[in-house]
Amino acid sequence: MALRSCGRVWRGLLWLPVLAAAGCSPMGRFDVSVTIEEQGFRKTLGTVPSIEVHIVGISDVEYKEWAVKSMTQYWEPDDALRTTMVRKGYAHVMTFGEEQPKRCILYRNSPVWDMWEAKGSRNLFILTNFPRGAQVRDQEGESDPRRRILPLDKARWAGYYWGKKVIWIEVAPSGLICHTTPRPPLPPSAQ
Repeated sequence: MALRSCGRVWRGLLWLPVLAAAGCSPMGRFDVSVTIEEQGFRKTLGTVPSIEVHIVGISDVEYKEWAVKSMTQYWEPDDALRTTMVRKGYAHVMTFGEEQPKRCILYRNSPVWDMWEAKGSRNLFILTNFPRGAQVRDQEGESDPRRRILPLDKARWAGYYWGKKVIWIEVAPSGLICHTTPRPPLPPSAQ
């Protein structure tokens, strides 16, 4: 009897990738670990500057607005989109600097994930206010080094179903670096 049950379980597990590929994969929740490349900042600037990172869950409806949003404008003190997202709690804010932590983690059990799931978030936008000034131009999507866009589809992350649920992000003098890479999306013909 126990062997028969195990066989059913294994057959059920074999369907997970198929269901995920068919679009049945719900939003994944991840621990998002953000670190500062401290040595790089000390080498280029002589110090670790004050840096802010926002992590925001974005739905398909909001995607275009966020992908083309000027990062220079977003970080202006009076930007309506940024201030609204922070005030309503949709943006998880991390602050780094000389006298502050060099690593912060947004845990997968944080209440902000419930808010993102309720509004149908399918992407995670990681935004930073560094680099700043004349050294960087506004660009769309991930062409701007201050913005990374990550899918929340569980099927896009190797090992998600086996407990590997950490996304590693680093803020470097050149911008954001994602050390955990998602799989490419399936072509429409395979979905």
